[in-house]
Amino acid sequence: MKTGQGAGLLQDKRQQEQGFTLLEVTIVLVISGILAAIALPSFLNQASKAKQVEAKMYLGALNRAQQSYMLEQAQFADTVNHLGIAFPNSLNYGYSIRLDSVGKQYAIHDAKSLSVSLRPYVGVVAITQSSTGDARIEVVLCESKTAQQGKAEQPVINATSVTCASSTKPVGQ
Repeated sequence: MKTGQGAGLLQDKRQQEQGFTLLEVTIVLVISGILAAIALPSFLNQASKAKQVEAKMYLGALNRAQQSYMLEQAQFADTVNHLGIAFPNSLNYGYSIRLDSVGKQYAIHDAKSLSVSLRPYVGVVAITQSSTGDARIEVVLCESKTAQQGKAEQPVINATSVTCASSTKPVGQ
């Protein structure tokens, strides 16, 4: 009788130590895969947004410096060095300044995207006229609606206003 009781206890102990079934492991893997599929795109999107903040910050600094330069020198600066700003080399964006070649009425600052996963930006500082005929300096910062490599479309600049192009939208509005 003792032998039979010992064998029954041994058999119960083996059943408890069998581990996970194939079904349980499969369910855990499927749930983990679903969670990863949800979280990964969100994480990658946040990384792109952080990189895009660089372009917004630098173009904002360029726009403000260009405004000051125009008020002090009565002309727009054609290089970053004239503005007294030093930008570190960027792996995400290439920065440039373009001036109106005809009337020197505006300066365009481009943040050219070097990656297909980032949005390009463009900033403009322009001399426009108010409805009363007074000259004023207008500043606009535009963001491309889609991520793409290259430059954003140039804003629409006329004598009375500056607006973002149809493929871009104003930043901060």
